[in-house]
Amino acid sequence: MADKLRKKLFYATVAVNFIMVAIYEFLTPNMSDDVIYADKVAEAGNFFDLFAQEYEHYMGHTGRSVAHFILRIFLFIGNKAVFNVVAALVFVALSLMIYYNIEHKKAYDLRIYVGIIVLMWLFDPTISNSTFWETGACNYMFTAAIMFAFITLFRKWLKEEKKSGIGAAAGMFFLGLLAGWCNENTSGGVILFTFLMLFGKWLEKRDFSGIRNWMVTGFAGNLVGFIIMFASPGNFSRADMEAEEEAHTGIVAFAARFLKITLNIKDNYLVLVFVFIVVAIAIAYRTGKLSEFWKASRQMLLFGLMALATCYVLIVVSQSQLRTYYGASLFLMTGIVQGFAWIVNRGFTEELVQITATSLITVYGVFLILTYIQEGANLARIKREFDEREVYYLQQVEEGNLWINAPKLRPQWKTRYSMAYESDISEDKDNWLNISYCAHYGLDFIEAVEREDWTEY
Repeated sequence: MADKLRKKLFYATVAVNFIMVAIYEFLTPNMSDDVIYADKVAEAGNFFDLFAQEYEHYMGHTGRSVAHFILRIFLFIGNKAVFNVVAALVFVALSLMIYYNIEHKKAYDLRIYVGIIVLMWLFDPTISNSTFWETGACNYMFTAAIMFAFITLFRKWLKEEKKSGIGAAAGMFFLGLLAGWCNENTSGGVILFTFLMLFGKWLEKRDFSGIRNWMVTGFAGNLVGFIIMFASPGNFSRADMEAEEEAHTGIVAFAARFLKITLNIKDNYLVLVFVFIVVAIAIAYRTGKLSEFWKASRQMLLFGLMALATCYVLIVVSQSQLRTYYGASLFLMTGIVQGFAWIVNRGFTEELVQITATSLITVYGVFLILTYIQEGANLARIKREFDEREVYYLQQVEEGNLWINAPKLRPQWKTRYSMAYESDISEDKDNWLNISYCAHYGLDFIEAVEREDWTEY
């Protein structure tokens, strides 16, 4: 393929990726925590009140101030279209940073970039929570972009052997601070990355001559940000409440948590794990020697180790949502694509391998398009239901009917690209989601009924 054509196709693919994400973002209504935080942010008289609100949140709920302040900014703007566009840009930026971190790729390597898109769209079981839910996106996708920005810049400067400097040291400290202050387990993975980079530089000469000040300040920033996040009083009060609900204590509790993490990986990420193993085996067979295998796969193994650590560090908390594995899945995907790039661009030049690799990426690309169309239709139907229900809520409030029945979502439209069903109202009027929607719209009680039994509209 000619270089100019490859370049045009590459940028066209990036643009299509942006459009695809933006459309899904526009088809996703605000729900669950979006509504709760929006009501709180509405109390802010000006932008600077958001800092006071976040301080209160830090003291009473969680230390993820970077993520939640980003959310507060979008909610303060009050126009979800702004978030939709920015979220699509962040998703694309994240995919490009993963692409940048891949070694052994060609210029404008379309196979590699499409492979990244396929993994992010089809093999992320948390995508409804981490990408297409405003609160979740700020907590996971936006923070993942910050952490990958730190990793990408650190590796870039490491490769360029950037010299020490005050500006570089200060900038890396600030970016490291943000990366360490994102979310508990993924920020821990970033700290592991930085430590391994420093240890690797020390190992080269068995002294500190190769370590620059920006490396040290980046690591220090990671630690400071992580400590600030971890030290939140809200973390400890929440941990105490969760620990009370845990069925076991002591060593048995840790064993139960280890089992839960392992089962989460098996149930949700087994395909990615198997692909990682197969790619590693292929590299091992081709290289033949341990030293050559290490040379070819060390970056792949680095991201695999980061993924593993990011998952199993969750053993220190009693409960965790599946979306907390989002950062680990991105590390694992990066490792897979790193190994794939070595196979197709360096290790295996045979025509059959090239045909198989290109065909595999192409077939999955077509499958993604077909899936996107089908699930996009479901998202449009879900949004229509949300919009109709919102109009009904407002109408009932206007008429003075504050204790109402409202329809649940139709079950046949459930899709992995929306958490609407997790955030739907229930038959229990005292359910916390029902109460939250009541507070938002000015109702007293909402009781849900099945959509097939609903006749009001």
